[in-house]
Amino acid sequence: MQDSETKGEITVVTENRKRDLIKNIEKLEAYQEIQNEMGRTVAAFNFRQADRVLSHFALNQADVSLEYADEGVFEGKEAVETIVNEVVGAPQKPGEMLDIQLTTPMIEVAGDLKTAKAVWWCPGGGAIANEDSDPDAIWAWGMIGADFICEDGEWKIWHFHYFRYIKCLYEKGWVEDTSMIHRLNTPVHPMAKPTTYHNPYSPLSVREAIPACPRPYEVHEGNSSWMLEKDKTK
Repeated sequence: MQDSETKGEITVVTENRKRDLIKNIEKLEAYQEIQNEMGRTVAAFNFRQADRVLSHFALNQADVSLEYADEGVFEGKEAVETIVNEVVGAPQKPGEMLDIQLTTPMIEVAGDLKTAKAVWWCPGGGAIANEDSDPDAIWAWGMIGADFICEDGEWKIWHFHYFRYIKCLYEKGWVEDTSMIHRLNTPVHPMAKPTTYHNPYSPLSVREAIPACPRPYEVHEGNSSWMLEKDKTK
């Protein structure tokens, strides 16, 4: 059946076409809402507002998760709340700063309009405070991969992964200074599960096409393994 037919000078739109149009509009609205949701989350992170960061997570989901760099995976409401409060909610030192930006949004809303997959590239910079000298300026670049889920009409972060790419002193740059991208000989957080992926730049590393660009899909498979797929051509 055709999507529309012309009767005289009046075009009649079929019910299938109407449903498709409504679905496309709903996807566009979801895309905008997800963009704003992640924007507000990162703004809250930049200004060290832990409660507001947590308000954007789907804490009602048993498998809600947050992973960043090589710090491990924090899964479940208690673990996510703990790491956000410890890192974002820690007392800020004078001269300290970390400011992450969001660029190049790649967002795919599921065909059933219940979930979405998204990636952002995240250039950033900051300053590490020192007690007896001026702060050290740094570069801090990475990428965010995220699953979103719609709860009671609101989009929330379901699975979040920050892929660290560059963290180095500003004046030395990422080729000379690799001191901040490799873990010191200290234990990981007791609530963390093993890191799924960590491959920051170094003069000896080979960059991989991770996280993957999300592809169109109908129903979410329930995990974030799609982020680690390397084929970006489809």
